[in-house]
Amino acid sequence: MGVIQEFFNNREIAIGIWVIIGLAVILPTKPARQFIKTAIPILFCKKFVIFYIVFLSFLGLVLFALNWAGLWDLTLLKDTVFWVLFVEFPLFAKAIEKADGGRFFSKLIRENVAIVVAIEFFVGFWTFSLITEIILIPLTVLISVLQVLAGQDKKHRSAKRFFDGLLVLWGIILLINAIYSLIHAPNQFLSFDTLKSLLLPLVLLVFNLPVVYGLALYNTYEQIFIRIKGSKSEQKKMKWQVIRFSGINLSKVSAIRKSLPNTIVCCRTSNDLQINLKKLARRLDLQIGENYMKRSRYYVLACIAGLILSFIGLIGANSDVSLKDLVTLNFVFDIPRIKEILTNIFSTMIVFSATLFFFAIGFAKKQREDVSQIKKYALYELLLSVKMQHSQLVDYPPIDEPADLFCAYVHNVYEVRAACDKVLAAYENLLTTWEQETLKNLQHSAMVLSEDFGISAENFREYSATQFCNFYDEKVRTAPQNEKINVFTHKIKTDIEKYSKHIEQFCEDFKHYY
Repeated sequence: MGVIQEFFNNREIAIGIWVIIGLAVILPTKPARQFIKTAIPILFCKKFVIFYIVFLSFLGLVLFALNWAGLWDLTLLKDTVFWVLFVEFPLFAKAIEKADGGRFFSKLIRENVAIVVAIEFFVGFWTFSLITEIILIPLTVLISVLQVLAGQDKKHRSAKRFFDGLLVLWGIILLINAIYSLIHAPNQFLSFDTLKSLLLPLVLLVFNLPVVYGLALYNTYEQIFIRIKGSKSEQKKMKWQVIRFSGINLSKVSAIRKSLPNTIVCCRTSNDLQINLKKLARRLDLQIGENYMKRSRYYVLACIAGLILSFIGLIGANSDVSLKDLVTLNFVFDIPRIKEILTNIFSTMIVFSATLFFFAIGFAKKQREDVSQIKKYALYELLLSVKMQHSQLVDYPPIDEPADLFCAYVHNVYEVRAACDKVLAAYENLLTTWEQETLKNLQHSAMVLSEDFGISAENFREYSATQFCNFYDEKVRTAPQNEKINVFTHKIKTDIEKYSKHIEQFCEDFKHYY
């Protein structure tokens, strides 16, 4: 046990013990054996094996470079393995599902540099005794599961509040334990090794982004290629046309995937595809929301590159350092050997790049404010209707109270749907790709929910709360039903939950317009 505790803390050992127990119970069962028989051939098919080789080779090069620079050693091997299993592999699945442009990757980096990441690391740095952890791990999991289950039904609202309180109390206990341990053993936490452990996930994420990007790009191309029809020679020509059009630009290839019916599916020859790609290119050029900020972003990136190159050149001109010393910041200026010409050049470049950098930031801010003002005007009706709906969302849809349902959802959902239709018809080119995606998801969920009610968009204003209650009660009475579920109310509840999530997502994505 002592050898194991040299590599793993008590919490990790406790989790490992419970995982082994769980596997020992589950694996002998027939469903588990059938799942393994089905999953193994998929996980080790030719495409996956090639991807594993590429990823592990790239990861090996990254670790070698970090080790050479003194930023990684074998003491971080456990953290690296955990990161690959529980962060990188889920990230691959997330990239395949959602990655369609630069916003996905910038959001990914922001999530990993958030202050909450440092707090989680700080709280999880210290653990309790092994016996305590073995008891607390299943207890915490059980409370979390019960909290989720209690949140599914309005009847269990008090139970959910109770479990919420227990989890908050547990978080406070962990924080107090971490602060107490820091006060009594500060040197254990305040060290360079701890800093390396904290920064390791972010460093690995940044260096492995090319693999994630490549996987998302390959997956998107594959989704397009399987929809190409025609003779073999024409298919080959069309594939090359798609590659020449998009290259390694994930946003462009994603634009083709999102418009498959208009670009790929309807084509049988390369000439047809060429015409459709030209139409798509013109449409992308008209996307003001996507293109307006490109110049300012280019200025900012160019200035950052200029600053970095200037500092590297200045250091290189004034010190005898190896590349390794430069990477690890292990150098000292050698004043007697200053090369005056290079020093003056790079010093001037630093001042020039820094000045342009601040100008570029200001220019980007001005452009963002300009386009935001235009969008606020164009989206005013939509923003107002969504804000009204968001203020009336409730945790549990009142499907048994038609009067409350009418006030909270029915009137608002038709207003939101009409506003979405108007914006997408008239102002779609003002929106960025991800804003369009959010808006289309909201439009679809609003359309589905309004159709569930069975009232046309033209007639919903004719209903008062009393009339709707009578109409709703009649729908409930005539709907198919068993002992537990009424089909009509069940669908209303399910679609309200989806609609509410899209309202929340819209408010989050468009919060800077409010």
